[in-house]
Amino acid sequence: MASISKSHSFWTLCGLLLWPITCLTHMEMDWPYALRSKHNPDNDYSNIDYSMTSPLNADGTNFPCKGYQNDRPFQSVTTYTAGSTYNISLAGSATHLGGSCQIALSYDNGATFRVVKSIIGGCPLSSSYDFKIPSFAPSGYALLSWTWQNHA
Repeated sequence: MASISKSHSFWTLCGLLLWPITCLTHMEMDWPYALRSKHNPDNDYSNIDYSMTSPLNADGTNFPCKGYQNDRPFQSVTTYTAGSTYNISLAGSATHLGGSCQIALSYDNGATFRVVKSIIGGCPLSSSYDFKIPSFAPSGYALLSWTWQNHA
């Protein structure tokens, strides 16, 4: 979750991973760390989800974040400044000929999302994508998400 305030304020964002429901994917967000990520050195072995590259349930029962956004205590992974540019990095090799991706923020624990960047076609053929946190972003906490609809 992120603490968001007007300009010159900081965001503490947690990475969250959302996968398309209808396709098998083999990519994951490497930075910022997804909730329960094996890449996060602060996670202990009992808290790691080793199936991050698996799609969400077809019936949507674990949307979003496999429900991990409801874990308490909550572990934030980074701090961002409103109006600044950052990047996400991806891990994995099965890009399925790319597709389209979005980076979004949720201010209501995953009930709704606001897209901050769309990559139409060719995603995730690169391992890193830049995005900008809007300077007008509201105050409070936020979840950061990366979604991918693969091509093939």
